[in-house]
Amino acid sequence: MNKVVDTWDMPEIGRVAVAVSDRARRVRITLNRDGQVKLVLPRGISTAQGRQFLEASKDWICKHRGSLQAEQADPRLDRTRARTLLLERLRQLAQAHNFSYNKAFVKNQKTLWGSCSARNNINLNVNLVRLPEALRDYVIIHELVHTRHKNHGRAFWREMDRIVGDGKALQRSLRAYRPHGGAPAVVE
Repeated sequence: MNKVVDTWDMPEIGRVAVAVSDRARRVRITLNRDGQVKLVLPRGISTAQGRQFLEASKDWICKHRGSLQAEQADPRLDRTRARTLLLERLRQLAQAHNFSYNKAFVKNQKTLWGSCSARNNINLNVNLVRLPEALRDYVIIHELVHTRHKNHGRAFWREMDRIVGDGKALQRSLRAYRPHGGAPAVVE
């Protein structure tokens, strides 16, 4: 277990939590998601050696801290772009295939690519933008078909196949993708 023993304020780096570990074999620097720096020293390494290592690692810390900040900003931008892209594509496909829906929402769902409520409100997963276009369109059309057919019966699949070709093959392809790296997502 790493026990924080000190906190240093370092120019260009900021606040650094210093920990000593009985298990560590070498000096290690970690960054948490907020960009906070932690220096882990193996027992027997002096704080002077730790400071020296930290000074030598400034460029690495700044580079990786910048990557973390860009990563955090990127999902916010992706959500805005994704929402615009997905809602526009929903509108286009609905118009092209003569579907109507009530309201549409783009959400960050963990297990569903999309769903359609009894009131014909359509929910789309923001992560659809990461899919190949054919699968993205499949999910959107799947939800649009649910505005007419509320279950996955024969009539549902006949209409899906009429629009997308082999709907079940696309559904199988979709199962390979995971919105958050977790369990495969489904369409409802």
